Amino acid sequence: MTIKDITIKDVAKQAGVSVSTVSRVVNGLDRVSDATRKRVHKVIQELNFVPNTMAASIVRKKTNMISVVVPEIQNPFYTAVIEGTEEIAKREGFFTLVISTNGEESEEEAFLESFLGKNVDGIILIGSHRDAAFYKEIRKPTILVDRYINDSGHDGVMIDNYRGAYEATKHFMAYGHERIAIIDGTHDFNDGKDRFWGYKQAMLEGGLTPELRYHKQGSWTESDGYRYTMELMNASQPPTAIFAVNNLICKGAIKAIRDLNLTLGEDISLIGFDENELAQFVQPQVTVVRRPTREMGVQAAEMLIQKIREEQKEVSNPKKVILDVELLKRGSVKKLK
Repeated sequence: MTIKDITIKDVAKQAGVSVSTVSRVVNGLDRVSDATRKRVHKVIQELNFVPNTMAASIVRKKTNMISVVVPEIQNPFYTAVIEGTEEIAKREGFFTLVISTNGEESEEEAFLESFLGKNVDGIILIGSHRDAAFYKEIRKPTILVDRYINDSGHDGVMIDNYRGAYEATKHFMAYGHERIAIIDGTHDFNDGKDRFWGYKQAMLEGGLTPELRYHKQGSWTESDGYRYTMELMNASQPPTAIFAVNNLICKGAIKAIRDLNLTLGEDISLIGFDENELAQFVQPQVTVVRRPTREMGVQAAEMLIQKIREEQKEVSNPKKVILDVELLKRGSVKKLK
């Protein structure tokens, strides 16, 4: 017989035990004597029998696998969340399955309905779906990260988006800026809404009226950051400061400022939300709202694994963990006279 030909029945026959006994030995279950266990293991080695561990795991309804579902893996924010999750998963003996949905609701649905989606032990989800009813149908332990859907029935890990935007805008105003532009994306989720409201509230408290011409709203992409910075700076009355509301928009803004031959921190002030490589390496470095991205993955993984081990599937009172942010003041904001 070849290795592929050998089945659990062959092991049982040669060891002189039942198939169910071999199954219990392979799965590490009780109710097998030490002598029988040793005999079965000896036959397994002699026959080079390779158990179907995935099938065995599914029978036990435990695969020691968690999935991390993200809109994309190119954005450094999502990769940092994945890294934090993997750190805890490895420590606790879990494998991590990373799924990218390309920001499409249909792809998110397809994974959750797939063989893999149905057989992971739990899910860490940065969702693309906007419907709470959809998330209520997920019967596995689930932690929502970054984007939280109220009435979803799941715990969540987020950051204080409102405070981050509020502090960034107040910093501009403390330096004498009044024409403060904001570039953001759609307000489909709490993160975008909260950042815009933080900006708006800071302006109103400072006696300034947010002007529609200084609000550029498109997608959360580098290309839109570039395009809208170009539009703002080529206007008849350009802003003196720009708040770029995520890392990709900030990268696009930096490139536009460079292509316009403007001096960052002199001709235009800039604050970004979240770190990006350009923010750290341009001169002067860009002031940013730093969020604990890796820590979000760590917290989510710890919460999820606890739920898995306690066999919690549904949450009667969902818990929202909100991590703090920090405004890293660098040299990209000019003090106006």
